[in-house]
Amino acid sequence: MVRRPDLGYRDEGVNLSDPCAFDTVRQPFGTATELPRVAYRSLQFLYLEDEAVWTREWVPVGTIHEIPEKGDILPFTLGYHGVHVQRMEDGQLEARFNMAQHGGCRMVPTQCQQGERTSCSFTSCGYSRDRGPITDVAGQDDTRAKYQYLGLRPERLHPVQVAQIGSVLFLNIDPDGDASDLAGGMDLPAPVMRADAVRSHRQWLEFDANWKFSGQMLARVDDLSNSTNRVMQGHRRASDGTRIAVQWVFPNFVLLTQGGQTCAVTLQHTAITKTLFRVEILSDGPLADERLAFWQAELAQAGADAEAWQAVIPAEPARDAQTGTQTAPIQTEIAAWWAQNALITRFERMPQVDSDIPIFRNVEHYLI
Repeated sequence: MVRRPDLGYRDEGVNLSDPCAFDTVRQPFGTATELPRVAYRSLQFLYLEDEAVWTREWVPVGTIHEIPEKGDILPFTLGYHGVHVQRMEDGQLEARFNMAQHGGCRMVPTQCQQGERTSCSFTSCGYSRDRGPITDVAGQDDTRAKYQYLGLRPERLHPVQVAQIGSVLFLNIDPDGDASDLAGGMDLPAPVMRADAVRSHRQWLEFDANWKFSGQMLARVDDLSNSTNRVMQGHRRASDGTRIAVQWVFPNFVLLTQGGQTCAVTLQHTAITKTLFRVEILSDGPLADERLAFWQAELAQAGADAEAWQAVIPAEPARDAQTGTQTAPIQTEIAAWWAQNALITRFERMPQVDSDIPIFRNVEHYLI
Protein backbone atom coordinates (compact mmCIF):
# COMPACT_ATOMS: atom_id res chain seq x y z
CA MET A 1 0.00 0.00 0.00
CA VAL A 2 1.46 3.37 -1.03
CA ARG A 3 -1.59 5.58 -0.48
CA ARG A 4 -4.41 5.77 2.05
CA PRO A 5 -6.97 3.32 0.63
CA ASP A 6 -9.78 4.88 2.68
CA LEU A 7 -9.53 7.92 0.40
CA GLY A 8 -10.29 5.77 -2.63
CA TYR A 9 -8.79 5.90 -6.10
CA ARG A 10 -10.23 8.44 -8.52
CA ASP A 11 -9.04 9.74 -11.85
CA GLU A 12 -10.58 11.27 -14.98
CA GLY A 13 -13.93 11.53 -13.20
CA VAL A 14 -14.12 7.80 -12.43
CA ASN A 15 -14.20 6.17 -8.99
CA LEU A 16 -11.75 3.42 -9.87
CA SER A 17 -12.16 1.50 -6.63
CA ASP A 18 -15.92 1.08 -7.18
CA PRO A 19 -16.51 -2.23 -9.01
CA CYS A 20 -19.77 -0.80 -10.36
CA ALA A 21 -17.66 1.49 -12.55
CA PHE A 22 -16.75 -1.63 -14.53
CA ASP A 23 -20.20 -3.17 -14.95
CA THR A 24 -20.00 -3.15 -18.75
CA VAL A 25 -16.52 -4.67 -18.61
CA ARG A 26 -17.86 -7.74 -16.80
CA GLN A 27 -20.54 -8.65 -19.30
CA PRO A 28 -20.37 -11.98 -21.20
CA PHE A 29 -17.82 -12.18 -23.97
CA GLY A 30 -19.17 -10.57 -27.10
CA THR A 31 -21.07 -7.87 -25.22
CA ALA A 32 -18.44 -6.88 -22.63
CA THR A 33 -16.54 -3.67 -23.30
CA GLU A 34 -12.82 -3.07 -22.99
CA LEU A 35 -11.39 -1.61 -19.81
CA PRO A 36 -11.69 2.19 -19.89
CA ARG A 37 -8.60 3.90 -21.23
CA VAL A 38 -7.82 5.35 -17.83
CA ALA A 39 -6.72 1.82 -16.84
CA TYR A 40 -3.76 2.06 -19.20
CA ARG A 41 -2.56 5.60 -18.47
CA SER A 42 -3.48 6.49 -14.89
CA LEU A 43 -1.07 6.58 -11.96
CA GLN A 44 -4.06 6.23 -9.64
CA PHE A 45 -5.02 2.99 -11.40
CA LEU A 46 -1.46 1.77 -10.85
CA TYR A 47 -1.83 2.50 -7.14
CA LEU A 48 -5.13 0.60 -7.12
CA GLU A 49 -3.49 -2.43 -8.73
CA ASP A 50 -0.76 -2.24 -6.09
CA GLU A 51 -3.38 -2.34 -3.34
CA ALA A 52 -5.63 -5.01 -4.86
CA VAL A 53 -3.23 -7.27 -6.77
CA TRP A 54 0.51 -6.98 -6.21
CA THR A 55 0.28 -6.77 -2.41
CA ARG A 56 -2.35 -9.52 -1.98
CA GLU A 57 -1.87 -12.05 -4.78
CA TRP A 58 0.50 -15.01 -5.09
CA VAL A 59 2.71 -13.48 -7.78
CA PRO A 60 5.06 -15.55 -9.99
CA VAL A 61 8.55 -14.03 -9.95
CA GLY A 62 10.53 -16.50 -12.06
CA THR A 63 11.81 -20.06 -11.80
CA ILE A 64 14.27 -21.91 -9.58
CA HIS A 65 16.75 -21.71 -12.47
CA GLU A 66 17.33 -18.07 -11.45
CA ILE A 67 18.76 -19.08 -8.06
CA PRO A 68 20.22 -22.60 -8.39
CA GLU A 69 23.08 -22.27 -5.90
CA LYS A 70 23.20 -21.67 -2.15
CA GLY A 71 23.25 -17.98 -1.31
CA ASP A 72 21.77 -16.86 -4.65
CA ILE A 73 19.31 -13.95 -4.43
CA LEU A 74 16.47 -13.10 -6.84
CA PRO A 75 15.15 -9.52 -6.43
CA PHE A 76 11.61 -8.71 -7.54
CA THR A 77 9.64 -5.55 -6.85
CA LEU A 78 5.97 -6.28 -6.10
CA GLY A 79 4.06 -3.10 -6.76
CA TYR A 80 6.07 -0.56 -4.76
CA HIS A 81 7.55 -3.09 -2.37
CA GLY A 82 11.09 -4.34 -2.85
CA VAL A 83 11.44 -8.00 -1.89
CA HIS A 84 13.75 -10.88 -2.67
CA VAL A 85 13.95 -14.67 -2.43
CA GLN A 86 17.17 -16.42 -1.44
CA ARG A 87 18.34 -20.02 -1.55
CA MET A 88 19.70 -20.91 1.86
CA GLU A 89 22.56 -23.21 2.86
CA ASP A 90 20.18 -26.12 3.38
CA GLY A 91 18.69 -25.61 -0.09
CA GLN A 92 15.42 -24.17 1.20
CA LEU A 93 14.00 -20.85 0.00
CA GLU A 94 13.43 -17.77 2.14
CA ALA A 95 11.81 -14.53 1.00
CA ARG A 96 11.97 -11.17 2.76
CA PHE A 97 11.42 -7.46 2.31
CA ASN A 98 14.63 -5.78 1.20
CA MET A 99 16.66 -4.01 3.84
CA ALA A 100 16.71 -0.73 1.87
CA GLN A 101 13.09 -0.14 0.88
CA HIS A 102 13.74 3.50 -0.05
CA GLY A 103 17.43 3.25 -0.84
CA GLY A 104 19.46 5.97 0.83
CA CYS A 105 16.55 8.44 0.81
CA ARG A 106 14.91 9.63 4.04
CA MET A 107 11.70 9.96 2.05
CA VAL A 108 10.65 9.01 -1.47
CA PRO A 109 11.74 11.75 -3.92
CA THR A 110 9.09 13.25 -6.18
CA GLN A 111 10.77 11.94 -9.32
CA CYS A 112 10.40 8.40 -7.97
CA GLN A 113 6.64 8.70 -7.52
CA GLN A 114 5.64 9.08 -11.17
CA GLY A 115 4.89 5.43 -11.87
CA GLU A 116 8.18 4.70 -13.62
CA ARG A 117 11.00 2.63 -12.17
CA THR A 118 14.09 4.80 -11.87
CA SER A 119 17.66 3.84 -12.70
CA CYS A 120 19.28 4.14 -9.29
CA SER A 121 22.31 2.66 -7.54
CA PHE A 122 19.94 1.42 -4.82
CA THR A 123 18.46 -1.40 -6.84
CA SER A 124 16.79 -2.77 -3.72
CA CYS A 125 14.50 0.25 -3.45
CA GLY A 126 10.83 -0.37 -4.22
CA TYR A 127 10.89 2.51 -6.72
CA SER A 128 13.99 1.55 -8.72
CA ARG A 129 14.51 -0.99 -11.46
CA ASP A 130 15.31 -4.53 -10.40
CA ARG A 131 18.66 -6.00 -11.27
CA GLY A 132 19.15 -9.62 -12.25
CA PRO A 133 19.87 -12.43 -9.80
CA ILE A 134 22.83 -11.97 -7.46
CA THR A 135 25.04 -15.04 -7.60
CA ASP A 136 28.50 -15.82 -6.28
CA VAL A 137 30.91 -15.47 -9.19
CA ALA A 138 34.59 -16.25 -8.86
CA GLY A 139 36.62 -13.07 -8.63
CA GLN A 140 33.56 -10.85 -8.16
CA ASP A 141 32.69 -9.19 -4.86
CA ASP A 142 28.93 -8.75 -4.44
CA THR A 143 29.13 -7.74 -0.77
CA ARG A 144 27.73 -4.25 -1.40
CA ALA A 145 24.90 -5.49 -3.61
CA LYS A 146 23.91 -8.17 -1.12
CA TYR A 147 24.04 -5.68 1.75
CA GLN A 148 21.40 -3.49 0.06
CA TYR A 149 19.04 -6.45 0.17
CA LEU A 150 20.09 -8.39 3.26
CA GLY A 151 21.68 -5.85 5.58
CA LEU A 152 23.78 -7.29 8.40
CA ARG A 153 20.98 -9.33 10.00
CA PRO A 154 18.75 -10.78 7.27
CA GLU A 155 16.94 -12.92 9.85
CA ARG A 156 15.47 -9.70 11.25
CA LEU A 157 13.96 -8.59 7.95
CA HIS A 158 10.19 -8.83 7.54
CA PRO A 159 9.39 -12.24 6.02
CA VAL A 160 7.53 -12.78 2.76
CA GLN A 161 5.61 -15.95 1.94
CA VAL A 162 7.23 -18.10 -0.74
CA ALA A 163 5.83 -21.14 -2.55
CA GLN A 164 7.01 -23.35 -5.39
CA ILE A 165 4.99 -25.22 -8.01
CA GLY A 166 7.19 -27.25 -10.30
CA SER A 167 10.03 -24.87 -11.06
CA VAL A 168 7.95 -21.69 -10.65
CA LEU A 169 8.49 -19.41 -7.65
CA PHE A 170 5.57 -17.48 -6.14
CA LEU A 171 5.76 -14.70 -3.56
CA ASN A 172 3.00 -13.13 -1.47
CA ILE A 173 3.63 -10.17 0.83
CA ASP A 174 0.16 -10.41 2.40
CA PRO A 175 0.66 -12.08 5.82
CA ASP A 176 -2.92 -13.37 5.58
CA GLY A 177 -2.38 -14.89 2.14
CA ASP A 178 -3.55 -18.51 1.97
CA ALA A 179 -1.45 -20.94 -0.07
CA SER A 180 -3.98 -23.77 0.16
CA ASP A 181 -5.66 -22.89 -3.14
CA LEU A 182 -2.51 -21.80 -4.96
CA ALA A 183 -2.26 -24.92 -7.10
CA GLY A 184 -5.98 -25.18 -7.74
CA GLY A 185 -6.55 -25.63 -11.47
CA MET A 186 -2.90 -24.85 -12.19
CA ASP A 187 -1.95 -27.65 -14.58
CA LEU A 188 1.40 -26.27 -15.69
CA PRO A 189 3.13 -27.66 -18.83
CA ALA A 190 5.60 -30.54 -18.48
CA PRO A 191 8.85 -28.59 -19.03
CA VAL A 192 7.90 -26.33 -16.13
CA MET A 193 6.98 -29.21 -13.81
CA ARG A 194 9.84 -31.59 -14.61
CA ALA A 195 12.85 -31.40 -12.30
CA ASP A 196 15.23 -32.49 -15.08
CA ALA A 197 14.16 -29.82 -17.58
CA VAL A 198 16.91 -27.36 -18.46
CA ARG A 199 16.77 -23.64 -18.99
CA SER A 200 18.09 -23.30 -22.52
CA HIS A 201 17.67 -19.53 -22.87
CA ARG A 202 17.23 -16.46 -20.68
CA GLN A 203 16.54 -12.90 -21.87
CA TRP A 204 14.94 -9.66 -20.70
CA LEU A 205 12.98 -7.57 -23.18
CA GLU A 206 11.14 -4.28 -22.58
CA PHE A 207 8.23 -2.87 -24.56
CA ASP A 208 6.39 0.46 -24.41
CA ALA A 209 3.03 -0.90 -23.33
CA ASN A 210 1.04 -1.33 -20.13
CA TRP A 211 1.44 -4.74 -18.48
CA LYS A 212 -2.20 -5.64 -19.19
CA PHE A 213 -1.78 -5.04 -22.93
CA SER A 214 1.46 -7.03 -22.83
CA GLY A 215 -0.24 -9.95 -21.12
CA GLN A 216 -3.23 -10.08 -23.45
CA MET A 217 -1.02 -9.98 -26.55
CA LEU A 218 1.35 -12.67 -25.24
CA ALA A 219 -1.58 -14.84 -24.15
CA ARG A 220 -3.88 -14.20 -27.11
CA VAL A 221 -5.78 -17.36 -28.04
CA ASP A 222 -7.99 -18.54 -30.87
CA ASP A 223 -9.89 -20.85 -28.54
CA LEU A 224 -10.34 -20.98 -24.78
CA SER A 225 -10.13 -24.55 -23.44
CA ASN A 226 -10.30 -23.92 -19.71
CA SER A 227 -10.30 -21.06 -17.24
CA THR A 228 -10.56 -20.33 -13.53
CA ASN A 229 -10.23 -17.11 -11.61
CA ARG A 230 -6.47 -17.71 -11.54
CA VAL A 231 -5.53 -19.53 -14.74
CA MET A 232 -6.57 -19.37 -18.40
CA GLN A 233 -5.69 -22.05 -20.97
CA GLY A 234 -6.11 -22.10 -24.72
CA HIS A 235 -4.40 -22.39 -28.09
CA ARG A 236 -3.44 -20.10 -30.92
CA ARG A 237 -1.84 -20.28 -34.32
CA ALA A 238 1.78 -19.12 -34.35
CA SER A 239 3.38 -16.95 -37.00
CA ASP A 240 4.64 -20.05 -38.87
CA GLY A 241 1.18 -21.67 -38.92
CA THR A 242 1.82 -24.18 -36.12
CA ARG A 243 -0.21 -24.27 -32.91
CA ILE A 244 0.96 -23.10 -29.49
CA ALA A 245 -0.56 -24.02 -26.15
CA VAL A 246 -1.10 -20.86 -24.08
CA GLN A 247 -1.48 -20.49 -20.34
CA TRP A 248 -1.86 -17.26 -18.39
CA VAL A 249 -1.39 -17.48 -14.62
CA PHE A 250 -2.87 -14.29 -13.22
CA PRO A 251 -1.56 -11.71 -12.89
CA ASN A 252 1.78 -11.77 -14.67
CA PHE A 253 2.95 -15.19 -15.86
CA VAL A 254 2.43 -16.39 -19.44
CA LEU A 255 3.49 -19.84 -20.64
CA LEU A 256 3.77 -20.66 -24.34
CA THR A 257 4.34 -24.36 -25.03
CA GLN A 258 5.11 -26.26 -28.21
CA GLY A 259 6.41 -29.81 -28.13
CA GLY A 260 8.94 -30.22 -25.34
CA GLN A 261 9.65 -26.51 -25.03
CA THR A 262 7.98 -23.87 -22.89
CA CYS A 263 8.66 -20.16 -23.18
CA ALA A 264 7.89 -18.77 -19.71
CA VAL A 265 7.47 -14.99 -19.50
CA THR A 266 7.25 -13.19 -16.17
CA LEU A 267 5.74 -9.74 -16.75
CA GLN A 268 6.87 -6.82 -14.61
CA HIS A 269 5.61 -3.29 -15.09
CA THR A 270 8.49 -0.80 -15.10
CA ALA A 271 6.23 2.19 -15.80
CA ILE A 272 2.56 2.83 -16.47
CA THR A 273 3.29 2.36 -20.16
CA LYS A 274 6.29 0.00 -20.03
CA THR A 275 6.55 -3.73 -19.36
CA LEU A 276 9.58 -5.95 -18.87
CA PHE A 277 9.40 -9.47 -20.31
CA ARG A 278 11.59 -11.68 -18.09
CA VAL A 279 11.94 -14.61 -20.48
CA GLU A 280 13.07 -18.16 -19.71
CA ILE A 281 12.85 -21.04 -22.19
CA LEU A 282 12.68 -24.49 -20.58
CA SER A 283 13.26 -27.57 -22.72
CA ASP A 284 14.66 -31.10 -22.89
CA GLY A 285 18.10 -29.87 -23.88
CA PRO A 286 19.98 -27.22 -25.87
CA LEU A 287 17.88 -24.93 -28.03
CA ALA A 288 18.50 -25.02 -31.77
CA ASP A 289 18.99 -21.68 -33.52
CA GLU A 290 15.79 -22.01 -35.53
CA ARG A 291 13.77 -22.72 -32.39
CA LEU A 292 15.24 -19.71 -30.61
CA ALA A 293 14.37 -17.59 -33.65
CA PHE A 294 10.81 -18.96 -33.51
CA TRP A 295 10.30 -17.97 -29.88
CA GLN A 296 11.92 -14.58 -30.31
CA ALA A 297 9.61 -13.87 -33.25
CA GLU A 298 6.59 -14.71 -31.06
CA LEU A 299 7.83 -12.41 -28.29
CA ALA A 300 8.63 -9.58 -30.68
CA GLN A 301 5.21 -9.82 -32.32
CA ALA A 302 3.43 -9.78 -28.96
CA GLY A 303 5.45 -6.75 -27.85
CA ALA A 304 4.78 -4.90 -31.10
CA ASP A 305 1.04 -5.63 -30.87
CA ALA A 306 0.95 -4.42 -27.27
CA GLU A 307 2.76 -1.21 -28.25
CA ALA A 308 0.24 -0.66 -31.05
CA TRP A 309 -2.65 -0.92 -28.56
CA GLN A 310 -0.89 1.44 -26.15
CA ALA A 311 -0.25 3.97 -28.91
CA VAL A 312 -3.97 4.67 -29.38
CA ILE A 313 -4.69 5.18 -25.67
CA PRO A 314 -4.13 8.99 -25.70
CA ALA A 315 -6.77 9.39 -28.42
CA GLU A 316 -10.35 10.02 -27.33
CA PRO A 317 -12.78 7.10 -27.83
CA ALA A 318 -15.54 7.39 -30.39
CA ARG A 319 -18.79 9.19 -29.53
CA ASP A 320 -22.30 7.98 -30.11
CA ALA A 321 -23.73 9.77 -33.14
CA GLN A 322 -27.11 10.43 -31.48
CA THR A 323 -26.28 11.10 -27.82
CA GLY A 324 -22.76 12.47 -28.23
CA THR A 325 -21.51 10.34 -25.33
CA GLN A 326 -18.28 8.40 -25.57
CA THR A 327 -18.75 4.72 -26.30
CA ALA A 328 -16.44 2.01 -25.01
CA PRO A 329 -15.40 -0.52 -27.67
CA ILE A 330 -16.50 -4.15 -27.37
CA GLN A 331 -13.75 -6.46 -26.13
CA THR A 332 -12.85 -8.80 -28.99
CA GLU A 333 -9.84 -10.58 -27.42
CA ILE A 334 -10.98 -13.46 -25.23
CA ALA A 335 -7.70 -13.52 -23.25
CA ALA A 336 -8.13 -9.83 -22.47
CA TRP A 337 -11.77 -10.43 -21.49
CA TRP A 338 -10.68 -13.16 -19.04
CA ALA A 339 -7.90 -10.98 -17.58
CA GLN A 340 -10.07 -7.91 -17.09
CA ASN A 341 -12.65 -10.01 -15.24
CA ALA A 342 -9.92 -11.49 -13.04
CA LEU A 343 -8.67 -7.97 -12.30
CA ILE A 344 -12.08 -6.54 -11.36
CA THR A 345 -12.68 -9.57 -9.13
CA ARG A 346 -9.56 -8.57 -7.18
CA PHE A 347 -10.95 -5.04 -6.84
CA GLU A 348 -14.13 -6.51 -5.36
CA ARG A 349 -12.21 -8.65 -2.87
CA MET A 350 -9.97 -5.79 -1.75
CA PRO A 351 -10.71 -4.92 1.90
CA GLN A 352 -12.52 -1.64 2.35
CA VAL A 353 -10.60 0.41 4.89
CA ASP A 354 -12.01 3.10 7.17
CA SER A 355 -9.66 5.40 9.02
CA ASP A 356 -10.25 8.15 11.57
CA ILE A 357 -6.72 9.51 11.21
CA PRO A 358 -7.05 13.15 10.08
CA ILE A 359 -5.37 14.07 6.84
CA PHE A 360 -4.39 17.46 8.23
CA ARG A 361 -3.74 18.35 11.86
CA ASN A 362 -2.39 21.34 13.72
CA VAL A 363 1.35 21.55 14.03
CA GLU A 364 2.47 20.38 17.45
CA HIS A 365 5.62 21.61 19.18
CA TYR A 366 7.94 18.80 20.09
CA LEU A 367 8.07 19.96 23.77
CA ILE A 368 4.30 19.73 24.21
